[in-house]
Amino acid sequence: MQCSNCNHQTEDPEALFCSQCGKAIYREGHCYCCGKLLLPDANFCARCGTPADAKPAEVTSLDPPPIATNPPQRPNPDQAGYDAALRKIIDTEVKNSVAQAQKEQTIGSKGQRQTELLKYGIEESDWVVIQEGDFMMGSPPSERDRFDNESQHKVEVERFELLKTPVTFEMFDRFCDEMRHSKPPDETWGRENHPVINVSYWSAMEYCYWLSKRSGHTIRLPTEAEWEFACRAGTTTPFWTGETITSEQANFNGNYTYGGSSKGVFLGKTTPVGSYPANPWDIHDMHGNVWEWCASVFDAEYSGLELEDAGDDQDELGERVVRGGSWHNVPSGLRSASRNKLRPNYHYLRVGFRIIREIKQ
Repeated sequence: MQCSNCNHQTEDPEALFCSQCGKAIYREGHCYCCGKLLLPDANFCARCGTPADAKPAEVTSLDPPPIATNPPQRPNPDQAGYDAALRKIIDTEVKNSVAQAQKEQTIGSKGQRQTELLKYGIEESDWVVIQEGDFMMGSPPSERDRFDNESQHKVEVERFELLKTPVTFEMFDRFCDEMRHSKPPDETWGRENHPVINVSYWSAMEYCYWLSKRSGHTIRLPTEAEWEFACRAGTTTPFWTGETITSEQANFNGNYTYGGSSKGVFLGKTTPVGSYPANPWDIHDMHGNVWEWCASVFDAEYSGLELEDAGDDQDELGERVVRGGSWHNVPSGLRSASRNKLRPNYHYLRVGFRIIREIKQ
């Protein structure tokens, strides 16, 4: 079709504007404002709301125009303003449509992931994103009750997602049911939302690989450096709570104190996860309740193993790191820098684990 303003032949049958002079092109059966094909018997355009029978003062017909006897005239300034406004409306509509489509796609993806996770007792909201960063790992010489294996050194960690609580019996029992494993005992303290205990490092690894396969994400134990980074949540004090900690902030042996704190209660067992306040990064139970397996082989000298994931290397029988302290420990054992170690085949009523979901870089 041909532009009535400059006689340029437009090859694109869906064009809204002349590619030569920029004038709006009107086609019968389409909205003159935004160019959308009108629905049969429509009174208004479904896209921009313009009346279906409205027409501009000048339109470009699909019929061949009469032969021009005068040279093409320059566009009317008023028409040019109208065309610019029309283009703005169309651009806005297109952006809104794209944004809505992207939103629906994201919601659909999250909904599908949530459905998958619920099968295994985990909700999408149970994860927290830990941004990459660096920090001083270990404790300063002045920290009370520290050990020589806590030498301070700067480390960097990549971005990852961490489960806000230790893995619970409810989560682990689903793994046992499907894989026909015997379920670890709960010492009569309760299952469901209590942290799973009496699990070895190898059992924790099996759970990680099982959940990875079924969720489509890489699930693993945190390295020792990742664990301490998440525990501190940007703090540099012995605990994320400050210089002291109380039995109202964590589950430990409250008969003992640290840094001038008052005595508290000693429950003598685990408590449901999330029973105590979260740290500044919204993570619960990093101090007390259960020791947590880490993926790193214990290295008293901090020569780099704290950054490595030993994974399921069956030939590596070195002691694995456990962190965080438990319901049984005195407060000094709960410090962010406090370290402990266990053989990977060991399982005990004070030890559980927490998992990481890797983020594709």
